[in-house]
Amino acid sequence: MGFVAFNNLPAEIRSIVWAYALPEPRVYEILDTPFSTLKTPASTGLMFSSSSHDAPPVLAAVCRESRVFVLRRYRPLTLSNTIKYIDPSRDIILLQPYLLIKRLLRTLHSLAEVDFMKRDLRQVAFGTSYGFSTGIYHPILSGKVSKNNMKTLVKKLARFSKLGKVLFVVHEESKCVISKPHRAESQLELQLLSSSFVKSQEDDQSRTTWYFRRNEIQYYPLHFEEEVEEDEPDIEDGDVELNRKPTNDDWRRFKRRFLKAVYSTLMRELQEKPRQEHLPFLIEGSSTLWRYEAS
Repeated sequence: MGFVAFNNLPAEIRSIVWAYALPEPRVYEILDTPFSTLKTPASTGLMFSSSSHDAPPVLAAVCRESRVFVLRRYRPLTLSNTIKYIDPSRDIILLQPYLLIKRLLRTLHSLAEVDFMKRDLRQVAFGTSYGFSTGIYHPILSGKVSKNNMKTLVKKLARFSKLGKVLFVVHEESKCVISKPHRAESQLELQLLSSSFVKSQEDDQSRTTWYFRRNEIQYYPLHFEEEVEEDEPDIEDGDVELNRKPTNDDWRRFKRRFLKAVYSTLMRELQEKPRQEHLPFLIEGSSTLWRYEAS
């Protein structure tokens, strides 16, 4: 039985209810296509890491009002013939570090050519790499990279008029969950570098296909940090280094390095302004989980 009194609620209250029913923000990895240039339109010069189409959230199928509510927020973004409905005010666009510098800047440039992304995008994320001895790393901070690239990066980001946050993804992992009748839920946790992961695994009788369900994001500083127990002799030093998640101190050091590089570049042009005015967006770090479930 439906909630017939819902239609009698004020429109503002109904909108709040619909907003609570929206899915959590998603992370979409985008990259440039082979042989694309700055003049290549985004529709052909960019691609999603996953080629599967994404429909609007299921809330759009509840009723006419919910569909209007959803489609005011979620817009179809078509890249290389793949269509995904994105809410630029909530969803996150991710660029991985394998793009290096030239391709990263070209991807940002092309994305800003899409009108609604340029106008409404609030969050951009950059993937990073991590080493036990090197710490968190992004190519933009390489000693071999020209300082002009940092200046260009800030200018490319400034094209997104409502951009409020630049997120560095310093740790990624995936959780694959299988639910079977009369059996406890089993979980497989795998370290990944890309959101395009769709894994097929053969079991005794069938092939299991994994489908993306949602992202879970933890922001730095983490409220708790995993520690290796001293009384666990079975854990090899190499395994500890391989599975180690960046600590809060690792993130603070990386953030200081990045902001120092930004400010040292921009201070030449804006000597008279305080540092706080140089960057119109926040810099944050996160650990991101990609959750997959069997069909």
